[in-house]
Amino acid sequence: MKHWQGVILVLILTGSVNIFAQKKHTTQDLGVIAGGAYYFGDINPERMFYNMSPDFGILYRLNLNPRYSVRMSLQYGWLKANGADFDHDLPELANASFSTSFLDWATQFEFNFLPFAYDPRHVVFTPYVSAGVGMGAFFGGSRANLEFVLPVDLGMKFKITEKLDLGFSWGFRKTFTDEIDNWTPADYSLMPGNEKSFLHNNDWYSIVGIFASYKIFYKWEKCEAYW
Repeated sequence: MKHWQGVILVLILTGSVNIFAQKKHTTQDLGVIAGGAYYFGDINPERMFYNMSPDFGILYRLNLNPRYSVRMSLQYGWLKANGADFDHDLPELANASFSTSFLDWATQFEFNFLPFAYDPRHVVFTPYVSAGVGMGAFFGGSRANLEFVLPVDLGMKFKITEKLDLGFSWGFRKTFTDEIDNWTPADYSLMPGNEKSFLHNNDWYSIVGIFASYKIFYKWEKCEAYW
C-alpha cells in the first residue's frame, strides 16, 4: 500500500474522533505508556519478547460508553536483533544485525469485555481488545522510512478512582515492508521452506507496556444497554 493511502486512512479514522466527541455522554482520558518493544522478521522469525528495548509514549481515549472507546496513541521506541542469536542456515542471515528507533502512531477502536465505569462498591476491571490503522516511522538508516501498519492490542484495565485508570497492554503491528531489519533476500527461494505469505513476507513489531490515564472531561449518563 502506498504511503499516501495509509496517511489518508489514518486521517479519516482520526477525524471520526471529532464526530464522536459531539455526543453528549462521553468521557475523555489522557495518559502515558511505558514498556518495551521487540521485532519479528527474517532475523527473528518467531521468538517472543526477544531483545526487548525501551518504548514510551502518550495516549488519548474518547470513551463513548462503558464498552466502547476510540483511542489514539503516539509511542517512541527501539528495535534491534542479531542473527548470531539464532540457528540460521544462511550465513548471510546468521551475520545480519540491525538497530533502529521508531515512532508509532495508531488510531484504534477499543472494546471492553466488561462494563468499565467507576463503582465504589466493587473493584472495576475489564479485559479489552482494540484494532485500527496507524503509521510507523523507522530511523535505522540514512533516512526515515514511513510505513502503513495495522495495529491490534490486547490488555487489561483497572479503575483505581473515578478519574484514574491503570492497565497493561500487548500490541502487535503488522507492517507492509520487509526492510525494518535492513535485510531482504534477493531470492526468496533461498529462505527455508520458501515461505512468503501474509505472516512471513513482511516484518512485524510488538509493543508491551503499562499505562496510566486520567479523566480530563466527564459527561456521562448511565445507559442500561451497555451494562
